[in-house]
Amino acid sequence: MLAAINSEATNAIANLNSMGIKTINVNRCPDLPVPVQAHTDLQLLHLGGKSILMPREHLFIGDIADLFEIRKINSPLGNKYPEDVRLNCTLIGDKLICNPKTVAPEILEFAAETGLTVVSVNQGYARCSICVINENTIITDDKSVFTAAGKFLNDVLFISKGSIRLKGYDYGFIGGCCGKIDKDKIAFNGELSSHSDYKLILDFLHRNHIECIELKRGRLDDIGGIIPLCEE
Repeated sequence: MLAAINSEATNAIANLNSMGIKTINVNRCPDLPVPVQAHTDLQLLHLGGKSILMPREHLFIGDIADLFEIRKINSPLGNKYPEDVRLNCTLIGDKLICNPKTVAPEILEFAAETGLTVVSVNQGYARCSICVINENTIITDDKSVFTAAGKFLNDVLFISKGSIRLKGYDYGFIGGCCGKIDKDKIAFNGELSSHSDYKLILDFLHRNHIECIELKRGRLDDIGGIIPLCEE
């Protein structure tokens, strides 16, 4: 498997690599706010297959251009909301969960071209706020995502904010501290027991036959998510 991850999450990268998961390590983008400059979920959107959407002028680490077809958005990223969330949305099955007012127009065009159902939410950080379980199941810490997605997906778990750490901010997001690393495994950047809704989350994972992998000890840290790109 190949996954994109914050280059500064060294413990997570080492543990993923030790499990045989190859990583593309995302460097800092100086256009973004300093605490989240290396956050993957702000710098790329995997459109599926070999296609990735990225900022127009962004230089990416590694050999991603050799592995994927790179498509670009015209709007530059910025260090203030909503310029920082142009790529922050969730593609799940045949649905796109996003705030249509903040996401890049190219993403909405892609949804129209491919027949995706747009699930409109008020939250601009619509990728940060979602932990994808499968094509019809998510965990979210955002009320607008919970309400909107609940009309389209089979099962949505709502959890509280505040247990996930993000330096420079009051708290981080559930999607930013984890990511799928196999069809039945989710890796968390920290100990799940540090979350106030730990038992609720663990029961939900078990009910959906998902194994929890912890990449480091201590509190959950938002690193911008672990974005799966392909399975070998």
